[in-house]
Amino acid sequence: MENLGGLVHQWLASLAVRRADAERSRPGSEASGDRLAVLLRRLRWPVVALWVVAIAVLAPAANGLAKATDDTASAFLPSSAQSARVAALEQAAATASRSLTSQEAIVVFARPGRLTAADLAAAQTARAAAAHLASSVRGLGLPTTLQRSADGDAALFTVPVSAPQDGVTSTDTRAVAAIRRAVAAPASRPGDGLQAAVTGAAAVTADSGSTTLSALLLSTLVIVAVILLLVYQSPVLWLLPLASAIGAVELARAAAHGLAGTGLTVSYLSSAVLIVLVFGAASDYALLLVHRYREELRQHATCEQAMAAALRTTLPTLLASCATVTGAMLCLLAAQSASLHGLGPIGATAIVSAFLAGTTLLPALLLISGRAAFWPRVPAAGEPGGEASRVWSGIGARLSRHPARVTLATVVLLGLACAGLASLRSSSDPLSDIKGRPGSVIGDQLLAGHFPAGSIAPLILLAPQREAQAAADTARTLPGVASISPSAGAGRYAGYAVVLAVPPFSSRGSKVIAALRSQLASRAPAALVGGTPAAEYDIAAAAGRDTVVIIPLVLLVILLVIAVLLRAIIAPAVLVATTALSFAAALGLSSLLWRYVLGYPGVDPQLPLYIFIFLVALGVDYNIFLSARVREESGRSGTRPGTLRGLAVTGGVITAAGVILAATFAALAQLPSVSVTEVGTAVAIGVLLDTLLVRTVLVPAAILIVNDAIWWPARDAVLGPRKR
Repeated sequence: MENLGGLVHQWLASLAVRRADAERSRPGSEASGDRLAVLLRRLRWPVVALWVVAIAVLAPAANGLAKATDDTASAFLPSSAQSARVAALEQAAATASRSLTSQEAIVVFARPGRLTAADLAAAQTARAAAAHLASSVRGLGLPTTLQRSADGDAALFTVPVSAPQDGVTSTDTRAVAAIRRAVAAPASRPGDGLQAAVTGAAAVTADSGSTTLSALLLSTLVIVAVILLLVYQSPVLWLLPLASAIGAVELARAAAHGLAGTGLTVSYLSSAVLIVLVFGAASDYALLLVHRYREELRQHATCEQAMAAALRTTLPTLLASCATVTGAMLCLLAAQSASLHGLGPIGATAIVSAFLAGTTLLPALLLISGRAAFWPRVPAAGEPGGEASRVWSGIGARLSRHPARVTLATVVLLGLACAGLASLRSSSDPLSDIKGRPGSVIGDQLLAGHFPAGSIAPLILLAPQREAQAAADTARTLPGVASISPSAGAGRYAGYAVVLAVPPFSSRGSKVIAALRSQLASRAPAALVGGTPAAEYDIAAAAGRDTVVIIPLVLLVILLVIAVLLRAIIAPAVLVATTALSFAAALGLSSLLWRYVLGYPGVDPQLPLYIFIFLVALGVDYNIFLSARVREESGRSGTRPGTLRGLAVTGGVITAAGVILAATFAALAQLPSVSVTEVGTAVAIGVLLDTLLVRTVLVPAAILIVNDAIWWPARDAVLGPRKR
């Protein structure tokens, strides 16, 4: 009871202090000389009201983002790629004929040894059931005739599955489910040994699945709430950054929906990352602002004065962080891939939304709540103490004794982590993006044992009528091609399905695709090679080009922004070098996790670039938080004590921010896509590595080694003549 009485007494005391603050901040009082403080007091309620109205107005657009996503093949392809042109021609032909584009669902039956007459009868019954569905289930076409394998151990038929009306995905998952239900009954003979599965491009798309973005939003919200509650240890304070982050998420999702309406590609990965990116960035900005605001409350009589001082000191840092990450994201506009190209503005929108909420809505909420928001640890004006962390003060003291040894040991550790890159494997097979062993994976294995390797995903060859025969003959005689058969054309183009004899998504499959295009260039110049294997081949080629162009561009943007912030050259160079090393180490550790722990066969060729963007762009936040404070403290006491002081007061903030950002990205692992999980786990590992080792150990140690020269050529401006 005594403890409860003490807490109540503190709460009442905080309310009394808040009322006193309000009295002192009235016009005509001594505190009213600070114009920014007066402006903050007057605008706090209007700002909150404006945000509430904006969120209410933008809610329909924000909620409609999921329907605006595009995960069709063309969303990931350069517009100039042959596979993209094939997809466009097929879509145009479907539109002209008022039909829908379709993918194939392959129904395969297999028995070790040889199919019996009863097995074939069951397959025919399943085919008849699928044909019956075509008249009652929208999106299903008539199945093909039953085809037996050369060894007699398997048989298959295919069913065309059309895309849904919304055009978001390339197939209708409900139609695939209907096929599976129809096939299950004829094939189900317990203990008989007959195996049946539905695979093909349509089934692969259906099994890729999608957890709703609402579920991701809810789980991320819970993660951030729990961590903020643990960090602030206040029943009130954690709600304010969370409310600010929610406002930022709604603004960003509405803006992304608007961008999708202009023709920008928004993929499922982009829309999922948008949520965790906003929560992570908004939480980072909130931690930095609240941390400084708490400091200033001990130095100023009113909350408005403290907030004015906190904004003056943190706003340049927050603005530099926002500009750096936004600039890095916009570098993706140079990407050839439509999905990567679209991710740039989407990511930039997320960061700008987090910045706007963190510098307008959050300060207004803090001012409305007053000092009582920090209850039960209410900071009072004139109260001794600071925000320096004992833990990080101790770490700084230890690394300052032998900074060279610490730097060498840390670089060696990161170098060992980089060795994990040797385990990194690339995979363009859509089946690699599916978790577990659903029907499409089982069916692919059945197909691979009895039919040509490329049966699950044939190439699509389109050629004008005048070149059709030459194109078909060229494909038929090419080594690595198992068969070629006529298929639906597109407008003035004749169509052929080309089945490869080698795995279509392997390096051998890529060589066959390249050879086919090369020979067609001279024998049928107007012919085009598309289909899923060709699309993945084009995506991988674009990813290689995008990596070479975008990585140096992003590093240059980061270098320039930090150089402007610190007005130095050496310090930004050190920070960018540690950023690059941190990314390589994180990707190496992630590669080991994916391959040897999670058992994933490989990564999509585009993913390393996604991970680089998120890790480098977001990791630089901590560089900016630390280096800006070190520069500020160095101007007061010199580089060495300024570095230790900067680490002591920001180490806790950076740690908390890193944990929140890592946890929000780790939430992506709940989604059914392997690629999304790989992005989430890699960013989580990288952020923790950044937070616990690079920014708070390696960077301070490196600054201590270089000492005053770290601020060249603005050393005199930073330190002054007496502190050099």
